[in-house]
Amino acid sequence: MWKKIAFAIVASTILAGCELLAADRVANPAHQSCAVSAADRAWIDRAVAAWSMAKHHITSMGEIDNFPAVFFSADCVLSSSNALTGDDKAVNWNANSHDGIIMLPDGDKMPAGVTSFTSADEEMAYFVMSTPSVWRNGGVDGGPLGLDTLMVAVMLHEGTHVAQSMTYGKRVTALEQRYSLPESFNDDSLQERFEKNEAFSASIVKETDLFFQAAVASDDETARRLAREARDLMLTRADRWYTGDDKFWREAEDIWLTFEGSGQWVAYKWLISDHGGAAAASKAVPGFARRSRWWSQNEGLGIALTLDRLGDPSWKRHAFGDGEKTILEMLDLELNE
Repeated sequence: MWKKIAFAIVASTILAGCELLAADRVANPAHQSCAVSAADRAWIDRAVAAWSMAKHHITSMGEIDNFPAVFFSADCVLSSSNALTGDDKAVNWNANSHDGIIMLPDGDKMPAGVTSFTSADEEMAYFVMSTPSVWRNGGVDGGPLGLDTLMVAVMLHEGTHVAQSMTYGKRVTALEQRYSLPESFNDDSLQERFEKNEAFSASIVKETDLFFQAAVASDDETARRLAREARDLMLTRADRWYTGDDKFWREAEDIWLTFEGSGQWVAYKWLISDHGGAAAASKAVPGFARRSRWWSQNEGLGIALTLDRLGDPSWKRHAFGDGEKTILEMLDLELNE
């Protein structure tokens, strides 16, 4: 048995050209007890199509088991057991009104508001996200990408975690059990622990910048040199601070970088794809890739982009498939060749 893990992107995180699905793919639309607005529904269809494109053409993860997806507006919940796995099959949708409280697939409840998250344990994994109308009413700014496009990228990031819940998710649970970590342990815990440490924070910033430089280096030698410099800084930082009660971070940081970096990578690749967001890198980098205030997302993406730049396609097989290697394990293998 492994404990539930949750990943969330909410307003505080976000603020620091896909073909729409055909209407006849909605099961029994006449029996819906409520309806989201046409604009929200168009966004949901776009997001679902983007997920299918990312699943098959960006990550190559292929088919995954059905999992519940829940989208909600201010007064309506649209849920499906196979919207994110059905592909060309008929997608089953159920619509039900709500009174400000959202019933989740595992029986938990939450207030309706700005959110996007994945929750997973051994029994169930599911995805939940509020619609653009809710985010706009919540004051979320979409920046240069526009809110609708930014939200598709967020959805792709979170959806990726569902696919990884049975691989890296098990590593998280094993780590929690081995070190008796609290229920609150998550992808932001490292930053919450060390953010006020100026030397630690400065190293994170330098490492991240070096990885992003490596990812766009014009030649392989420069890319490898910059990546090695960043990795050496990481190892020096770990040797200095991951001791005593903090020794578990040697393993934990890598797992969260893997989750967050790969999720950001999927979203970013969709954003700059001509068949996806069709955004120029000059907009996608500040508008998404470097927008988050969270270390794990920024440095994780830098590492994922560096792996992509170094040219080993097997990293995707692990990150979005078998989970046999973490992102830093794959980077170390690549740099040691």
